[in-house]
Amino acid sequence: MTIEDIKKHLTTTEFGKKIYAFESIDTTNTYAKTLALQGSNEGTLVIADDQLRGRGRLGRTWFSEKGKNLTFSFIVKPNIPPQSIGVLSLYAGVSVAAAIREVTGITPECKWPNDVFINGKKVCGILSEGIFTQDKLSAVVIGIGLNVNQSEFPSEIRETATSLMLAAGKVFDRFQVLATVLEHLESLYDNIQSNRINKILSLWNRYNRMFGKYISVSYQNTVIRGIAKQLADDGGLIIQVNRDEQKVMAADVTIIKE
Repeated sequence: MTIEDIKKHLTTTEFGKKIYAFESIDTTNTYAKTLALQGSNEGTLVIADDQLRGRGRLGRTWFSEKGKNLTFSFIVKPNIPPQSIGVLSLYAGVSVAAAIREVTGITPECKWPNDVFINGKKVCGILSEGIFTQDKLSAVVIGIGLNVNQSEFPSEIRETATSLMLAAGKVFDRFQVLATVLEHLESLYDNIQSNRINKILSLWNRYNRMFGKYISVSYQNTVIRGIAKQLADDGGLIIQVNRDEQKVMAADVTIIKE
């Protein structure tokens, strides 16, 4: 993988304008956070063929076969309050979902807060990490792991993971897929900067696979069960628990009943 391999497909103006490409790296998010702290520009992209310590939310390991998929992170500097940072995972999720539909013809599903599924199996995970300066959100690193051409998965996730190749029955050009994802990320980003959060939420709702379903939610060392109702204005998830409604901002969600 070279920067030239990537750039020849790009049509974006800011996202991917500066690229750091690695054959192997601990995690792209960690490297991108260092760049953000050093003042790197919005849209800076960090991508690797192999992550030695790839991770998802809650410290989970992200498994990706070298050279088969996309593992990358990018820097944004959103004009939003710190409490709305969760919206960025939804923004990234809907951008990936739109790109998947464009390149495969398959309509995927989004699961709050940060996953994309095809036919009930996970194809993409997203990890957003904020950088704060004096209690203000100065930058956010958004990491995306998208299974593109992987055909085999470890036994523990074999029944729950998929790739674009497995779903569509053909091999994809990874860098064309990347270019399409970046196109959607860049085109939707103005909604973040212009505080049109409702536009992002509305788009996410088109792909959602949760509402009306019975779910288990783990957060703040507690577990609650209830019906997933809707998104809150700040990107949180509203759950009906018995006769009450609760909002959670960051949690691990399992769908119990489809």
